[in-house]
Amino acid sequence: MLAIITGATKGIGRAIALKLAQKNINIVAISSSEQNLNQLKKLIEKSTEATCYTHVCDLKSIDDRKKLLLALTIYQEDLSILVNNFGRYTSGSIDEITTQDLINNFDQNVVTAFEISQLFIPTFKQKQSGFIFNILSVLSKSTRVSAAAYTMSKHAMDGLNKLLTEELRDYQVKVCGIFPGSVNTSAWDGIDAEKHKMIQPEDIAEIVASSLTLSDHMFVERIDLSPLRKDI
Repeated sequence: MLAIITGATKGIGRAIALKLAQKNINIVAISSSEQNLNQLKKLIEKSTEATCYTHVCDLKSIDDRKKLLLALTIYQEDLSILVNNFGRYTSGSIDEITTQDLINNFDQNVVTAFEISQLFIPTFKQKQSGFIFNILSVLSKSTRVSAAAYTMSKHAMDGLNKLLTEELRDYQVKVCGIFPGSVNTSAWDGIDAEKHKMIQPEDIAEIVASSLTLSDHMFVERIDLSPLRKDI
């Protein structure tokens, strides 16, 4: 099996990459940091039997994404798992954000996942098997007035997740949307927060790995994850 993971060198993406590699699933890791990719590749190939392929790409750049999509075509025959993890959080209320802020959020949080998913839809349909995991957010279903553009983009990403689910259901492809609350990632660096009481990236990785072991005729469409404490 082979898994493509965006935003693979930090937080949730890194945890998923390491967990799947432990299951002897080869990894295609995508990140903007060549140094972080090299470190991840070294760790995976030293500690597991999996192979880690790396692609340096600034997913915020339309030109970079075009080059990446061309490069990813070599994996069409082998792809089993796609993890759309890349995204960016931005703050600002609806009366503070600009049109460009909104466009940037939609481009990074929706269009990137759309483009990569669209590339592999024919592959998934032809193979009539496979998994897509979309890492969304609690704000895909609720609102945060202090993060207006992000909230709108994550609602749109939920729409993409639902469309992929229904488009691929009849082809035996399992699409799962994961909706976590506060997760202990680098996004909290420099902020006074009880990160040890948040959802840990490894928790999400464990759920992804477990989902792969379900029977052929059953899948989990949507997973809500919350810290045990409501004030986290």
